[in-house]
Amino acid sequence: MVGPKRSKVHKVLALAASLAIPLALTASAKTFTIAFVPKLVGIPYFTAMDQGMMRAAKAFSKGGVNLKIIYEGPTTASVSGQDRFVQALVNQGVNAIGVSANSPTALCPLVDKAVKKGLVFYSSDSQVSCASNELQVVQASPKGLGYAAIDVLAKDLGGKGEIAFISAGPTATNLNQWMAYMKQRLKKYPGMKLVSVQYAGESVSQATTIASQLISAYPNLRGIVGVASTIVPGAAQAVLEAGMKGKIAVTGFTDPNSIRPYVKDGVVKQVILWNPTNLGYLTAWGVLQMLEHKAFKAVNNVPGLGKVQYFAKSKELLLGAPMVIDRSNIDLNF
Repeated sequence: MVGPKRSKVHKVLALAASLAIPLALTASAKTFTIAFVPKLVGIPYFTAMDQGMMRAAKAFSKGGVNLKIIYEGPTTASVSGQDRFVQALVNQGVNAIGVSANSPTALCPLVDKAVKKGLVFYSSDSQVSCASNELQVVQASPKGLGYAAIDVLAKDLGGKGEIAFISAGPTATNLNQWMAYMKQRLKKYPGMKLVSVQYAGESVSQATTIASQLISAYPNLRGIVGVASTIVPGAAQAVLEAGMKGKIAVTGFTDPNSIRPYVKDGVVKQVILWNPTNLGYLTAWGVLQMLEHKAFKAVNNVPGLGKVQYFAKSKELLLGAPMVIDRSNIDLNF
């Protein structure tokens, strides 16, 4: 009787040991939690960034690494709203936290706090100008973007006419950089005159309202540049409602999904952007390198993206050159 009992116990122990092996392997996998706080949630552009980060999490959760993404933020673009989310995430104890900044410096005290707690702090899309910010993921160079927008508009206008800029928030780091280079590029086209710079927040309807006001205030207005993804469709709608299709050119920075009907209708010919899904993907990859203490090279081979430059002095990963979106590629889905 004793022998069979001992044998049965041994079988149970052996089964338990065999089951414990995969459990032990799972337990030993390193989990990294990367949080990202966009300027605001609920618009296609940042949703695409989130999708890219999730794609990266799936691609790079292997070899003992489990990558988790937290994406959350305010429903309206505001410094205070973003601040609250960052503060909560710092206290929550994620491994890395980053933002698309509504202000270049407002978050600096929280950046310092996060880094002192041992978290990696980064920015992507719109940068944080703090010494303790450890990584900046840049969609394209500000100069390249600003110059491209003016060149596209100049082509539409034949280099002549009154133009206006409508941006989102007046403190947004990236948007202000682009506008600085847009103004610089205007020197190449002396026949084009900037008559107004306005701000509409991240609201399509507010952009429509402001563009309508500009059309009324400046009867010789011939071009509008929307300096945010929500601004361009709003401005295009204002031009359409005013019956100025073909008379006022609209361009700027936006995604295909937001501007598609206006491009297909001919209200908008070309806009400038990059692939925000790829930007999110690159962001997650770059932050993971830092969490795993892997140094960046001057040129990095990023799986799924290809070669990506890194500039050590400014701590910048550069996604690439701007992309022109027109009828030929307006059906891209992001």
